[in-house]
Amino acid sequence: MSVKFQLKKDAYIKKGAVGFSFTTYFFEFLTPLFRGDIKGILMLLVIRILVLSPGYLINHFFKNFNFNSNSLFTKILSPFLDIKYKYILICYFLFIGILSILTILVWLYIGSWYNKNYTMRLLKKGYSPLENDDYALALLKGYGYLEYTEEEKEDSKKMELYKNIVETVKKDEKTKYYIFLIYFIIIFVIAVTTNYLAISKVGDITYLEAIRAAGI
Repeated sequence: MSVKFQLKKDAYIKKGAVGFSFTTYFFEFLTPLFRGDIKGILMLLVIRILVLSPGYLINHFFKNFNFNSNSLFTKILSPFLDIKYKYILICYFLFIGILSILTILVWLYIGSWYNKNYTMRLLKKGYSPLENDDYALALLKGYGYLEYTEEEKEDSKKMELYKNIVETVKKDEKTKYYIFLIYFIIIFVIAVTTNYLAISKVGDITYLEAIRAAGI
């Protein structure tokens, strides 16, 4: 989870955040939805559609392909019909795997970007930390959301306090990244094992034989 703190503007209080947003990675546009961030919802919805479209189109094609020997499309694909079906599956799984990796990378970037984008927009609207909230100020300035004042730079005790707060938070963030890495390794092993078992069950039939066996 990211580290949150309160920001105030007049009588309104909202939560700013720093660090990687795991909720944005896993739940995507639901995170800005719960925050009431309309702009964030629209941005993440558009990203979701763009990222998922290639995989959806490929899956739609494989699930809805109708074999018709007289169609132009089938004639174009005819050189591939005698290829072993397991090779087709290997190419398919590799393609989906690459798309999945790209999707993960995109959402990892979004997860690390969204909190800063959201909090910076709040600051530009006039929201600011509560009075004497050194914790929020340390995080906002340590993560580069705000600049240190000359008075703060000359106050060694305050700068040391800010430094300790930021280092503690970043240390906790690093621990979360290791947990995330273990999660990815588990998902990778499950995906490879599942796909390997699916390919091993196919046998040596050709793509044409597989299509006919499926009744397409």
